[in-house]
Amino acid sequence: MTHPYFEYTDVDRRFFEERLEPLLPERIFDAHRHVQLSEHLDETQERFERGSFPEGIAGPESVEQARLGYETMFPGREVEMLAFGSPQSNCDCAANNAYVSDAFSPAGGAHVPAPQDGGGSAGLALSRPAWSARRLLEELRRPAIIGIKPYERLIDGFEGGDVSIFEFCPHEHLELLDELGGWLTLHLPRKERLADWANIEEILELRARYPKVVLVIAHLGRSYAGRYAREGFPPLADDPGILFDNSAVLNPAVHALAFDRLGPGRIMWGSDQPVFYMRGRRRWEGDRYINLTSGDYTWNTDREPPEVEATYTLSLYEAMAACLDTLMGLGYGEAEIGAVFHDTARCLVDEVLARKEHW
Repeated sequence: MTHPYFEYTDVDRRFFEERLEPLLPERIFDAHRHVQLSEHLDETQERFERGSFPEGIAGPESVEQARLGYETMFPGREVEMLAFGSPQSNCDCAANNAYVSDAFSPAGGAHVPAPQDGGGSAGLALSRPAWSARRLLEELRRPAIIGIKPYERLIDGFEGGDVSIFEFCPHEHLELLDELGGWLTLHLPRKERLADWANIEEILELRARYPKVVLVIAHLGRSYAGRYAREGFPPLADDPGILFDNSAVLNPAVHALAFDRLGPGRIMWGSDQPVFYMRGRRRWEGDRYINLTSGDYTWNTDREPPEVEATYTLSLYEAMAACLDTLMGLGYGEAEIGAVFHDTARCLVDEVLARKEHW
């Protein structure tokens, strides 16, 4: 079986062997990845488009294809995941959630150890803000689903612009999640991301009102450039219950700030796949990042010479190397690398799975 979105090359193999193989733990947990089938999207329904770079890179990726990608990219490693659908506005969220649940439950053929044994993959439910708490509970009671992945695009009639966290993750949902002790992976809204004080205040309010929610801020708060991290991390640094995944972050300076201000125990590796099968690297100009890639995408106008592009590896590899190099440069070692790439997420997922027996 060949993967539909990438071909593994000698460039990738050398990069893995030289930059990643010596440092990655034998067991890896991907705390942020998307899985979906094409039939989960209603192509007759107009969907909200932001014009961001992921458009055109990859379409829906099944769990089977995700596992194939892991096997290809991480030979000799055992990889599990916390997966959820891609939150397009035209997604059939319930169907996508059912698919994720079935894939990671015994009925779907997955080996699911008992909660006390640990191991196995899990899923988050895409949540529609308009759902009642009772409707959301139906989704959360699906096997292997441990929490929610809300998103502003899933607001009915969303047309862009800044919104409150509580508009797409309403208090009714949070009250339920707090009662259950469930997981919330939160993609921050607003143009200023983690540097927007309204987001900071709402994160602190969420923590104060719903302390039993396992709160994970996605993409290091969408801190793809340094200013967002410099302004956003300090007000959140003193609360160990505010966790982060580093999906889609390639910037070494942001990783350095995160590990320095938050510590590696509060950060989990996430791939954000299937977007980062894209080949290339990033450069930064102030708050703006520029994707340098050899892909034939409509937005790809920042090109380098062909002989340079021929050296590009998978962007996912570049992101992992940035994280690993930063950890090593700050004097961290095997224990901290293991925490970021496996142990923290694995432990938290297993804790929620154990509580799920009472949902």
